Amino acid sequence: MNYPIEEVWIAQDVANEPMTHRVLEKLGEKQVKVLRGTEVDAAMKRLLLESDPLRRGKRIIRLLRYKGHAIRPCPGTRSYVCCNLQILHLGQGCPMDCKYCALQAYLNSPVLDVFANRDDLLADLEDYLTRRSDRFHRICTGEFTDSLALDPLTDIGRDLVGFFSTTKNATLELKTKTDHIEALLDLDPKGRVIVSFSVNAEYVVRKEELRSASLSNRLNAARQLEQRGYKLGFHFDPIIPGPDWERSYLRTIQDIAACVHPENIVWISLGVLRFVPELKEVVLSRFGPLPYFHEAFIRGLDGKFRLYVDRRIQMYKALFQFIQSHIPKARVYLCMESPYVWEQALGIHMPTSKALAEYLDEAVR
Repeated sequence: MNYPIEEVWIAQDVANEPMTHRVLEKLGEKQVKVLRGTEVDAAMKRLLLESDPLRRGKRIIRLLRYKGHAIRPCPGTRSYVCCNLQILHLGQGCPMDCKYCALQAYLNSPVLDVFANRDDLLADLEDYLTRRSDRFHRICTGEFTDSLALDPLTDIGRDLVGFFSTTKNATLELKTKTDHIEALLDLDPKGRVIVSFSVNAEYVVRKEELRSASLSNRLNAARQLEQRGYKLGFHFDPIIPGPDWERSYLRTIQDIAACVHPENIVWISLGVLRFVPELKEVVLSRFGPLPYFHEAFIRGLDGKFRLYVDRRIQMYKALFQFIQSHIPKARVYLCMESPYVWEQALGIHMPTSKALAEYLDEAVR
């Protein structure tokens, strides 16, 4: 694993959970500082007083009990067409440090939270799917954390693939910027698991996605997974304009087409950079001024800053044409855009979130 973990904080009520023992065993308890119970509260107060709590927080795992429901809806907005994805909430925070990451402004904890009561969460998931057996569910773990970043420690991917491989009315999407796939390669997903890679232009991966896997390593991981029966997804989000951006993104699309068989790609999503106002200040304090946060932005219907609609349509249209030329059968969708942008950029009539959910469900049923 590429991320140096220096401390493990353990809540008192998960001290004896199998997940807690698993993480400590893999890290080597003597190699990290372990805090327990009330020590954790004091340590958090000290951390929050630092000038950049996030920077050090990405080296700290906090094991705690999640007491809510395992499944929650994707935090979209009614103002735009949303895919109605459902989130399996297993933790929050990410050890990578992408400069544009929305989690910097959303999460109220700077450390890497791992919910150690795995059995409770899986039982709640099973109950949820049983009670709603009359409908199909697309479930993802990569909304508040990277699905596989900590998998070498938690091994949760193995548990999830085993669970979903026997599930009839749901599919699992694991979304990642890593190449941490070793634990998945000896499992049979039985067509129920999609591993999606967040990808970007090479200049974005290299300069903005700190501590993430290289683009070539992500694509090599995708190739290995494809050979083991996994379906694949690719997410271009956020798309960031830069010098010669069209050529750079075209190269990434060409690399994907050359690396994996197009028929094994269930979807490709596109989403131009958007952000809540608070994120700009956080990014400025942590990384200094970034050129792409100073483009011609306006406030969208959801309160986020977005590029002007004509500019977004231009970018989507160019990328959609590239994808059609190299991966013609891929199901392309836009993340959090209006029916007007869908029509103008892709030539696809997508009037509602329900329509988009059905469009994506068809790809994986």
